[in-house]
Amino acid sequence: MKKSVAILYADSRFTPWKENIDFSTIRTYYDALSEDYDVTVVHITEPNSELAEFLKSFEFIFNLCYGYGNYNQAEVAFWLDVHDINHLTTSGKIQEIAQDKLLVEDFCIEQNIPVARSVRHISRLDLNAKFIITKPRYGGCHRGITILENTEQNQKVIMDSILNKDFLVQEYIEGREFSVAVIPDETGNYTALNPAEFSPIPHRSIYVAGNSFGYTERSLDTNLDLNTVRFMKQISVQLHNMLGLKYMSRIDFRVKDGVPYVLDVNTMPNMHPEKSLLPAILEHDGISLKELLKRKIQLNLEEQLVDESFYDRLLTGIID
Repeated sequence: MKKSVAILYADSRFTPWKENIDFSTIRTYYDALSEDYDVTVVHITEPNSELAEFLKSFEFIFNLCYGYGNYNQAEVAFWLDVHDINHLTTSGKIQEIAQDKLLVEDFCIEQNIPVARSVRHISRLDLNAKFIITKPRYGGCHRGITILENTEQNQKVIMDSILNKDFLVQEYIEGREFSVAVIPDETGNYTALNPAEFSPIPHRSIYVAGNSFGYTERSLDTNLDLNTVRFMKQISVQLHNMLGLKYMSRIDFRVKDGVPYVLDVNTMPNMHPEKSLLPAILEHDGISLKELLKRKIQLNLEEQLVDESFYDRLLTGIID
């Protein structure tokens, strides 16, 4: 008898930030799973006890819900956690932590990982940086970013952002922007795939991934120095493991003078087959979606065995 699997999602129209998810995303997951599993597609509605009970009836939940209404993706994952639903994504609490860019920055500094550093005090405004970037402390997807010239005319805006606890102010790092995906390998450990690059068209020094500050295109065949690639991949796996992320993640970098600086941690990379980056990286590295989902299920089963073994030993100790 086939194991039961549910694909949980919310169409992009219902997500807070209109994420890339639609029928084509669900179809690719369904096609990858349906041969080996009994698959049900579930479009999330307002989270409630009835929905929770229904989802608990499945052995595995592939969570493609990037929020619903006022719930963000971390809150949806937290709701799944609270109801003890076996979803194959990072826990809501860990997602919340990883979406706090200031906490991630402090963690990187503590671990000697190169990272874009925030201006914490107004007294540091004597920076020689030509440009300053301000961005929300929480969340991702390059939302709410402003890039300003570090001029006297912009000092008030920059100071106001420093004083706003919900924003970060950083020196804009002029360099090349890359993204590295982390997924399980065949042995149940985590591995980093080759980086993808976001390049501005036409060439310019001020840009961010995506099209918020002008058009960018992604490239999967980069001419990046191999030592830099190895270091970037090492950092990505290190961050994934030490932050407690599960199943897959994506780490964004800026590379300046051969040094990769961490910009952002994406705890639930989007999986639209045409619009999203991770499916393209998987294809470029010769890994099918079916293989990735198989690895996620195997990892989940192994973790369940570890949990059962722990509780068995604990119970034996109590009985003895």
